[in-house]
Amino acid sequence: MKHPPSLAGIAIAFVLAAAVFGAIERWFHALPPRSIWRRERRVDFLYWFFTPLVTRTIGFIAVAIAFTLLAAIAPRRGATWISSQPLALQAIETMLAADFIAYWCHRLFHKQPLWRFHAIHHSAEDVDWLAATRVHPLNEAFTRVVQFVPLYLLGFDGKALAAAVPLLTIYAVFLHANVRWDFGPLRYVIATPRFHRWHHASEAEGLDRNFAGFFPILDVIFGTFYMPEGREPLRFGVAERVPEGLLAQLAYPFK
Repeated sequence: MKHPPSLAGIAIAFVLAAAVFGAIERWFHALPPRSIWRRERRVDFLYWFFTPLVTRTIGFIAVAIAFTLLAAIAPRRGATWISSQPLALQAIETMLAADFIAYWCHRLFHKQPLWRFHAIHHSAEDVDWLAATRVHPLNEAFTRVVQFVPLYLLGFDGKALAAAVPLLTIYAVFLHANVRWDFGPLRYVIATPRFHRWHHASEAEGLDRNFAGFFPILDVIFGTFYMPEGREPLRFGVAERVPEGLLAQLAYPFK
């Protein structure tokens, strides 16, 4: 199992990300940047450390337990059509399959009873790169197990599966950036910040839209794509009152 990152590594990553995203959000912002001392900044800063140290670790443990149980109950057979493919091709297929499963898993989390776990992520009223780390541990664990167990059973190489997680994680930070980028004609091929910001919108027109994390063509195919020309969402957050503190948010789904 992959070891969790060190505090020093997370701190260095924060400084680098703050410098990069601070610059691009200043120059290419979708909405005027708020003060760096905005009300929600403290809890998002705590999530920056809590998510990789605790939430991701819980997700890895959940996947490891699932794989261990599968190996004991139904050992994977030998080479399959997928496992015999080149690793590079498997990596591409893994990304496509993982995002397809994550799309439907994401839609499931927008329904009760799972919504209260996902509401933590949507509770941010100021959506920028730092808000990406607002993830409830059980949201993470459930999604990772549902994502990667089927891919394991299909015979995908473990290296391809392991590479998909950090790539999707890093890209999620970019998706939440307060920038107006939509990649022009590629907006239907690769998810963009403008695409994902509509997913976080509290305005009725943006609710339950843009679920894909990497390939927005999934939203086009299943009728949930929404990105109006020349417009940006103005309000974010959820209708219910989600507490502001980290510990209170972790306990919120159980109350």
